[in-house]
Amino acid sequence: MSRSFPVPLDEEARAAAVADYRIVGVPPLPDLPAIVELAADLLGVPNAVVNIITADQQVQLAAHGFDGATVPRGESMCATTIVQPEPVILRDARLDPRFASHPHVTGELGNIVFYAGSQLRAPAGHVLGTLCAFDTVAHDLTGHQREGMDKLARMVVGVLELHRHARLLHESMRDLERKSGELVRSNAALASFAGQVSHDLRNPLTGVLGYVAVLADLPAIAADPEAKFCMDRALSSATRMWRMISDVLAHASAGGHLSIQPVPLTAVAADVVDDLASVIAGTGALVSFGELPTVAGDATSLRIVLQNLVGNAVKFRHPDRPSVVHISGDEDPVSWWIAVSDNGVGIPEADRGRVLEMFSRLQPAVEGSGIGLATVQRIVDAHGGTLAIEANDPAGTVVRVTLPKLSPNGQAARPQTHAGAAGRS
Repeated sequence: MSRSFPVPLDEEARAAAVADYRIVGVPPLPDLPAIVELAADLLGVPNAVVNIITADQQVQLAAHGFDGATVPRGESMCATTIVQPEPVILRDARLDPRFASHPHVTGELGNIVFYAGSQLRAPAGHVLGTLCAFDTVAHDLTGHQREGMDKLARMVVGVLELHRHARLLHESMRDLERKSGELVRSNAALASFAGQVSHDLRNPLTGVLGYVAVLADLPAIAADPEAKFCMDRALSSATRMWRMISDVLAHASAGGHLSIQPVPLTAVAADVVDDLASVIAGTGALVSFGELPTVAGDATSLRIVLQNLVGNAVKFRHPDRPSVVHISGDEDPVSWWIAVSDNGVGIPEADRGRVLEMFSRLQPAVEGSGIGLATVQRIVDAHGGTLAIEANDPAGTVVRVTLPKLSPNGQAARPQTHAGAAGRS
């Protein structure tokens, strides 16, 4: 026959809190047996127990002096204790109206006379159960014993919290491992796809470009303005497709596998300017750089970074003034930085985040795939660095990349905080 029991006002939330600890039906938690034994010794009684009150049961997680068990909540004296505002200390439970008729007091299930129960209050305030001690004879407690009982109850909650946090940490680590595995598989699939694209698209496109170039040089084509116009358009379109495929592949592989080594950025800048010589000459841009630092990074990736930044600076020139681009760099105790500044059309402050997104193009009239800065961001992230964009003075844009130096333990030192959004000088 089930017996009624008092229900706390926060019962639904309290029961949910108990369930969240996941302590019912698990192996005994470490330290709890020692705490209940200490409680019995402190109070000078033979029995002590940690009781957890679920929605319908009393579960004894650790017991001293008897074998713990799980019983219906209606048979639990502690089911009454959890609704009390203070610990319950009874010299003789037979004289207390809350417990006098309880079957553990009347002899029906037990002959408890002395009873002491301290509530197990979770940090959020919900009562999970009790630390309980009892005897078949009456006892008086000193103030020291009462205070010690409450301290032990708080220790029990500490053990439960430690168990909960350890479980949450374990679950987080498992989730992280799962996501890391998914990321590895995703990156492998992306690399495989990039290789397939390289084989299936770039190679045939190379043939297309070659044949179109040969046709464009034929005297019959050169002599026919309409045919020449169509051939030039075909060559231009095929070239744009080649560049877009190259950009996509560069983005797919950027930051995937870094080979960290000393990278002399002065030499990298010279190579980049040489690679872009025809573009620079075609626009009349003036590109300059001074002595740049040697950084720890992936040489190929950092070359892609500089090539994209310088290429963008030249491409987005202002129509009313000659294009001037400057590459600068320096270091501080914890980081290196390199900046590409120009006097071009500039990037509005509201759009500086958006230009780092894939396929973002603020000026559709300017040829491009909208992948370059997204690739730069990905490479910088892979290096543990930061990228910032701000207005140049008096006009144009400055893009600054900051790369962390390595501390003696091999970890990246925290980059220094610079003034402004990008900390540019």
